[in-house]
Parts: sequence; structure tokens; C-alpha cells
Amino acid sequence: MIKYEMYQEKYQKGMYDVFLSLTEEETFFKALSFDEFKNHLFANPYFKKEGTFVAIEGEEIVGFISGNIRDIDLANPNASGYINTIIVKKAYRNKGIGSKLLQLVEDYIKAQGKTSCRFVFLSQINWPWYIPHTNKHEHPGMPAVRINSAFYLFLYHHGYFVNSIHEGFHLGLENYQLPEKVVTKMAENAKLGLNVEVYDPNKHSGIEEFCEAIDNPGFANAIKSNLAKDHPYPFLVATRNNKVVGWTGAMYKEATGRGHLDGICVAPNERGEGLGKALFCYLCDYLKKHGATYMTFFTGLDNKARYIYMFAGFKVVQSFADMKKNF
Repeated sequence: MIKYEMYQEKYQKGMYDVFLSLTEEETFFKALSFDEFKNHLFANPYFKKEGTFVAIEGEEIVGFISGNIRDIDLANPNASGYINTIIVKKAYRNKGIGSKLLQLVEDYIKAQGKTSCRFVFLSQINWPWYIPHTNKHEHPGMPAVRINSAFYLFLYHHGYFVNSIHEGFHLGLENYQLPEKVVTKMAENAKLGLNVEVYDPNKHSGIEEFCEAIDNPGFANAIKSNLAKDHPYPFLVATRNNKVVGWTGAMYKEATGRGHLDGICVAPNERGEGLGKALFCYLCDYLKKHGATYMTFFTGLDNKARYIYMFAGFKVVQSFADMKKNF
């Protein structure tokens, strides 16, 4: 007899065992220690205990689901609620347990006045995954639902549709070389005063004006937050006569060996000169030279910058679906 309960702290270890069973079943998901699991889910500021439920048989937790509504969305009638995790142990699947857990979260979201539910990275609780066919190169968060996975089909048959597509990109940096086309183009650009180099506040000007010109609050905040640090991370800029007209984001090697990527951006009036390609390719080169062994990221299917990434040698390794249900 399966019973369903709202989350309590005493259920944490049983929920971890369910999560661990999935990582043993599918090498796609990164196994975490119990403390890592707790920090990733329960200590996450976006975790909602009232949106988290467990399925129990006897004393054993056999499945759980966690959903949330972000605090910033509570007063927005058009904002969705989110599913961030749903796992049922393999031996207990196809018995209606996942359907019941999903219903409990959907009821919680409806009770908060929301009219839709999504599974996408905006929930802010995203599980790390391994890039297939690599030596455990990992990406820190799964952006959405793996297309054609069992979970994808489960949501599809419970009324969810594909809201948008995101694709995971990967590049091993061991053999990375700057493309000759980029080197040649930047040699030509240098004659026009256009260069790509590590940002130096004593040399380069116009970073504030650049933040305004790009009209991208996310990128502007990333620039300002980094520069506000006592020891800012280095980053590349494209410059015209030493005035900033492009940017790559902070550059450093993460603990996993992954090269960090915030994004790239070129001022609207400077596009068409190959600066986007140059910034990205020089970023890859910098990260390789400073110890990173690979890079990963995801981007939307309609992001034109994807062609820059593919020019640099990146491959699409997994497609994901932002799945949504309207109530």
C-alpha cells in the first residue's frame, strides 16, 4: 500500500536513496554525496517543502517529487510554477506512483493561483549531468527535459507540450587551436584599431557605456558584479582604439576542469566585423592555456550565436525540451 506525504526533514535520507538509485541506473546523472544532495535540494533558497512530496511503501520511500513557485513570481498571475525533480525507483514504475506525485505538485501550484507548470532551468534547482561519451565531463545543471527520454514521454502523456528547445554544447580543449580564419581576420582588424585582449582598466575605457549600449541586463550585471569583486576574474574585451565594444565574461577553470562561460556580446554598432567569433575563440584558447580541459553550455535553438559556437568546434551533445502544461 503506497501512501503519500508532504516533505519532512526525516525523509531526506530516503529521498537521497531514491536519487542515488537513478544515478546508478543512468550514468547521465552525476552521483552526489548525501551532503551534496542536501545542499543542492533542501538548502537551495528556491526549495519549497510545501511543494515536495514522497511516496512510501512500508518504511521505504520509493519516489518523490519537488516543485516550487519562485517568490518573485507569487504576485505575477502569468508566471508558471515549476517541477524541478521527480524520481520513482525502477521497481515501482508503471504503477501510477509518478502520476499521483505529479498530481500533488500540480494541485499545490494551482492552489497558489498559477495556471501553468513547467520543467525548465528557471526553477533554479537543476541537477548536474555528464556529457555522453566523455571522461565524466560535467555540466552543472540540466536545463530542461532530455528529448525522447522516459521522463519526456511521461510528461508528454500527462498533458505537457514542448514550449521551447535548448541544446547542450561541448568541446574538449586538449587539441583546441585558434582557427586560422580568426587569426587572419583579427590581423586585418588590428589595422582598423580593432583588437581582442584581456581587459585592463588602465588601458581600456567605455565599459560603462558598453553596458548601456548592449541593452542586456543579465550581461551588464555579470560585468558589474565581476568588476566589483576585490579580485575580479580576468575577461576578454573587443576594443576599437581601446574603447570597449565587446565582452566575453569572467574566465577561470572550475573545480571540475570545466572552463567557465558567462556569455559573449558585441555592441550593436560593431557587429559584422567578426568580433563575436574572435572573442569566443580567444576565450577558448585562454581557458585551455589556463588549465581548463573542456567547456560546456546550453543555449536556445533560436540563438544565432550557436553558429559561432559550432564554428569554434563545439558539438551539440544533447537536446532538451522546456515542457509546459496549461491548467
